[in-house]
Amino acid sequence: MLERGHIMKVVAHRGYSGKYPENTMLAFEKAVKAGCDEIELDVQLTKDGTGVVVHDETIDRVTNGAGFVRDYTCEELQKFHAGSIFGDKYGFVNIPTFEEYCRWAAGQPVTTNIELKTGTFYYEGLEAKTIEIIRKYGLEDKVMFSSFNPLSLIEAKKIAPKIPCGFLMDSPIGNAGYCCEKYGFEFFHPRGAKLTDEVVESCKKHGVGINAWTINEMGVLEHLYDWNCAGAITNYPDVVKAWLDSRK
Repeated sequence: MLERGHIMKVVAHRGYSGKYPENTMLAFEKAVKAGCDEIELDVQLTKDGTGVVVHDETIDRVTNGAGFVRDYTCEELQKFHAGSIFGDKYGFVNIPTFEEYCRWAAGQPVTTNIELKTGTFYYEGLEAKTIEIIRKYGLEDKVMFSSFNPLSLIEAKKIAPKIPCGFLMDSPIGNAGYCCEKYGFEFFHPRGAKLTDEVVESCKKHGVGINAWTINEMGVLEHLYDWNCAGAITNYPDVVKAWLDSRK
């Protein structure tokens, strides 16, 4: 854990998702302009094995289409409007490929938290394919992995041991620090509203950093700051940045 007075990272959850279509290049670009330190995104595989950036296992909620991501080819998937929640406010935006994101991110002053979406459906080879693209664009020192599935993180560590990993949990276990240290995970990623003193102390004891999600309320943000957490994952990076700047 970091000492009091540290600079807590502002992590844009699926980009600037509070105002723009989540997990789109538009949301990522706006997050950087808002001053975030890091972008959090989600990676899954299409029917033809292409890594794409989308959170849900189905496209129903965020596009004008329906069905599972894994049942579409990349070409088919990118024909859907990924900003349909906002109507035509931002024009047509599609689901980006992970490679498209990495090509862009290579020239940006931010790091990336990549959630491997293997909790509901374990995509065969997702870790290896994701790491291949990361290495192609020289991003190994600018990324980390996170997942609700510890097996996915263990696999990623086998392939790329130097890339940090964060174990995602909705309801954190009390000895989370021990659990993460045991499996070589450098970070613990709990739901911020459920974080407790016990969990924080466990992580501190075992040298495990905390990046908490999804921080859209000031009360929770203040707790994270007082606990010296490493990062706040938020839908509103500009608001969190402004608050943190006011604490300097």
